[in-house]
Amino acid sequence: MIENLQELEEKLGLTFKDKSLLRTALTHSSYRLRKKDPNLVDNERLEFLGDAVLNLCVSQLLYAKFPEDKEGDLTRKRAYLVCKERLSRIAEKLNLSNYLLLGDRERKLDERSLKNISARALEALIGAIFLELGFEKTCKLLEDWLKPYLRGLSIKRIIDYKTKLQEYLQKERGITPTYKVLSIIGPSHKPWIEVAVRVGDEVLAKAKGRSKKEAENKAAYLALKKLKQG
Repeated sequence: MIENLQELEEKLGLTFKDKSLLRTALTHSSYRLRKKDPNLVDNERLEFLGDAVLNLCVSQLLYAKFPEDKEGDLTRKRAYLVCKERLSRIAEKLNLSNYLLLGDRERKLDERSLKNISARALEALIGAIFLELGFEKTCKLLEDWLKPYLRGLSIKRIIDYKTKLQEYLQKERGITPTYKVLSIIGPSHKPWIEVAVRVGDEVLAKAKGRSKKEAENKAAYLALKKLKQG
């Protein structure tokens, strides 16, 4: 484990004074449960902290980079940058899954599930880096990680499918869609929210997201695709 920690530190370009922070960031709850060690701490609290730091850093970055953007534009850009897909790609570049402490069952999960665990571990790692280095240096590191996705980032790349669906339905049927939350699963700081979009009693599509807005936008996309194909 020590060798792995040193290897990961080299990839990050930093050295932790408090190695326990880095170990905790890499410790999945399944590993803690398997070990049954009351002194072992998993990464869920660091994930909570890292999620907040990530959102604030990206918000500050976008605020400075796009002075002409309105609040809605900045919100959509932030959602694009901090989504699970982006975090999974960063975690993959760091080979973060190779350093995670997981339970036996979690080691055998499919690739998609492991990517999800790695993305959440990346947030825990961000929390650990914040506690070790402070806000400014953490934001600088995050900016470096996000550079490939910041290049050429424009609001045109982040499509508002809710608006597109509403415009389509009003034009074709003279009606407006409605959205309903079907379920909320997971911890309060990182839930999965399932939403249905409907017209009247007809359910057009369902989708899940990390936020209500994300789930609604995904559901609108699926509904629009269905309507245009039909």
